[in-house]
Amino acid sequence: MNQYQHYCLEDFVLDAKFQSWVRYQQANEEDFWQSVIHNYPNLTEDINGAKTFLRSVYKRYETQLSDNELQFEIRKLVEKARQDKNLTLKGKPAVPETSHPYFLRTKSIVWMSRAAVAMFILGLGLWFWKIRPQSAYDKMTGGLSLTEKYNDTSEKQSLTLSDGTLIVLEPGSRISYPQTFSGDRREVYLSGIAFFKVSKDAKHPFFVYASELVTKVLGTSFIIKAIEKEKESTVEVKEGKVSVFRNPEVRNPGNLPGKVSGGLVLTANQKIVFEKESTQMTKTLSDSPEIVSSSKLNPTFEYKNTPVSEVFYSLENAYQVDIIFDEELLKDCPLTASLDNQTLYEKLSIICEAIGAQYELLDGQIVVQSKGCKN
Repeated sequence: MNQYQHYCLEDFVLDAKFQSWVRYQQANEEDFWQSVIHNYPNLTEDINGAKTFLRSVYKRYETQLSDNELQFEIRKLVEKARQDKNLTLKGKPAVPETSHPYFLRTKSIVWMSRAAVAMFILGLGLWFWKIRPQSAYDKMTGGLSLTEKYNDTSEKQSLTLSDGTLIVLEPGSRISYPQTFSGDRREVYLSGIAFFKVSKDAKHPFFVYASELVTKVLGTSFIIKAIEKEKESTVEVKEGKVSVFRNPEVRNPGNLPGKVSGGLVLTANQKIVFEKESTQMTKTLSDSPEIVSSSKLNPTFEYKNTPVSEVFYSLENAYQVDIIFDEELLKDCPLTASLDNQTLYEKLSIICEAIGAQYELLDGQIVVQSKGCKN
């Protein structure tokens, strides 16, 4: 610990142990650094300044950067700040460094005075914003008092919010949320991919802001994919119902929840694809529809001379999807088949082949076209 008594702001910025504390906020590291502050109270200002700088870097840099690439960028930012600051010292030449190439071991250097510390943070922040434009996520979360979770591992990570909502965060994704929800909305902000299982609370609807889309739910499970560099964003419902809006429609103060125009309602096994360039939202079915847990328990798909109309109804119930067909035309068409191990689309293909029909997906529904039983 004694090594830190002569540190300045820049030393802390480039210290690996300090970076780990700011980035991952581990409890054991928190105790260590609080003891440093307690033993060396004169370092509090530099420590707080270094934390502010590093948090800005971790928040605004692309989440895809590796640890080595991120470390390189931090050093590059510090070197740039040094150069810019040396130019502002009224024409005086830079003070030569005689210690480690990335550390200044003395407090006697003019630009590390208290005034220079403030200039360091402000000047570096302005330069950083100039070369790194804000992402949609940064614009949404800027100025808000939120906790951010960033998954920089190769595995999925789970977290539970104060209302009991479960979130499973994919690698390279991040989410911001309040420690405790207040007001009439529960609002979180996502960049990347996450699965949500929202705790039901009809009086406090749950909103997920992700890139250009806003998803409103009361209690359900769904997946959002909103990677800023990709051309599309998607919202896919596993169970329940959600409404999806373009962000400006919900953010407009004149629009009240439930009364904004342009929103699309999704139910189980449906998804919305948002084309960022054209700003068009298209509703369709999931790529791999799954049996909904709230439907009939352990449904079986064994059919023996079963009217096709009943087969379609059993599929509707199991997958909670709409299948549009001519019941009168198909009620006398029998089907004998074992369809337990096939996907929904495979089941439909087998059924349509047996009765000489075709199916297509239209606005999140399945439409079966047939001229009657196959002779």
